[in-house]
Amino acid sequence: MSIQAWRLESLSATYDQALFLQELWSTAQGRPFESSLSSVLSAAVKVGGELPSVSYLHLGQHANFLTLLIAPLVLLLGSWALPLVQVSLLTAAGLVLWRIAARRLPESLAIRITAAYYLSGAVIGPALENFHDLIWFPLLGFLVVEALLEQHNRQLVLAAVMLLLVREDSGLVLFSLGLWALVRQPAARWKGVGLMAVSFFWVLMVTGWIQPAVDSSLSDRFLQEKFGHLVDDVSGGTLSVLVAMLRHPLAVLQAIVSPPGATLGFLLALSLPLLLIPLLSVDSALLVAVPLLIALVSQGRSALSVTLRYVLALVPGLYLGSVLWWQRHASVWTMPWIRRCWFGALALGLTLTLVANPHRSLSALVPDSFSPWVHVSPSAMLERRAALREAVALIPEQASVSADTSVLPWLAQREVLIRFPKSTQYLDRGGEPQLVDWVVAFPGYYTPLAPVFKLERNLQRSIGRKLSKLVASDNYQLMHCHRGAVVLKRISIQAGTSAEAAIDPRSCSWLN
Repeated sequence: MSIQAWRLESLSATYDQALFLQELWSTAQGRPFESSLSSVLSAAVKVGGELPSVSYLHLGQHANFLTLLIAPLVLLLGSWALPLVQVSLLTAAGLVLWRIAARRLPESLAIRITAAYYLSGAVIGPALENFHDLIWFPLLGFLVVEALLEQHNRQLVLAAVMLLLVREDSGLVLFSLGLWALVRQPAARWKGVGLMAVSFFWVLMVTGWIQPAVDSSLSDRFLQEKFGHLVDDVSGGTLSVLVAMLRHPLAVLQAIVSPPGATLGFLLALSLPLLLIPLLSVDSALLVAVPLLIALVSQGRSALSVTLRYVLALVPGLYLGSVLWWQRHASVWTMPWIRRCWFGALALGLTLTLVANPHRSLSALVPDSFSPWVHVSPSAMLERRAALREAVALIPEQASVSADTSVLPWLAQREVLIRFPKSTQYLDRGGEPQLVDWVVAFPGYYTPLAPVFKLERNLQRSIGRKLSKLVASDNYQLMHCHRGAVVLKRISIQAGTSAEAAIDPRSCSWLN
């Protein structure tokens, strides 16, 4: 929790943190799923070139019904609600895992498996990431399997329903849990069949009817990005992808093993904290079957990353499959060399995770780059925080704003917030284009990173060019330029909204 707090204060939290905060804030205001930041990522904007809309519903991209329950907490705690929920849910999942393992294994072995959960990159990475709606997967997945093992029908129904409400694709996780029950649990076979059937039809209903009724982003963007290499036409939604995969099994097989090095590294990294036991466990294979298949056949940089949120779909199967394997092979635990090897595997996995600095959450301690050396000290981070706080203090609470990525989480609890420098215009509730009232950018934030990282260098240049263009126009005037933070105000806003008068653009180095 302390690291998440530091992320917010040191400007390490970025786009998704702001998107979910705005969505939950809007939900608390009586406008469920609404988010102008989510609109920026929609197919209409990214593919069609339209302006972001203030009334856009995030439901068109992700059906995260369960996450909306956090909305009242956002009213009470503001931006601190999200990291609190994120860390709490992942921590609670580990406690449920301990309960399941302790009933079936020696205490020392149950402790080792629970420690592997908390020390794995597959949990540490998503815990240190921006807030996301997949944080429910480990807890609910553990509860579903526990209910199947213990024959707790009420718990099974409640946990399964909640799991389906996490997201449109969470039915894939539940389908695998049902498949495991069908094959490996004779006393729960019909329950497994029921879980498979319910999850299959739920995914088809949500992705084929509910989400397309809101927005076409699922087929026009998300399915195309992940499965465009397998399916020529994804307009038919999830069903068309499924049919195409069944018709072209060789293409699917090729996608699963390609690239072979990355695929093997992904599987080894996931299994290393568990001493590679998931690679031997039939239970693990069945419990992760469908989400692992999707991860391996998907394209894009996020598909095979061990520290990104998507890997949480695999966590219940990996850890519970290991518990069940050890239950059948408990005698192996008595071998002293096994314990030493496991300790080494945990230490190696944790070291690799921390050195990788997932999501730059540990940048205060771990350099962003070792060669060449790039490290922003904690004191420098606090100076950047102070500079941004000074700039953000000028912005009225309800004003419409365009802000760059590092600034967005600080301004997300408002109706209109879009991404700078992508746009300074949006569509109001009447569908009419409007200019934002304020522009907030922090080009100085990227200065330490720009010499080494191309993304930050290009972004800083793009921000500078856009700011210069806006100031040179008749629409905006420069209100603040200090310690790398820049604030512009739309000229048509009535005087008196800010305590400061406009300043000479020639005094701002970011506009030269």
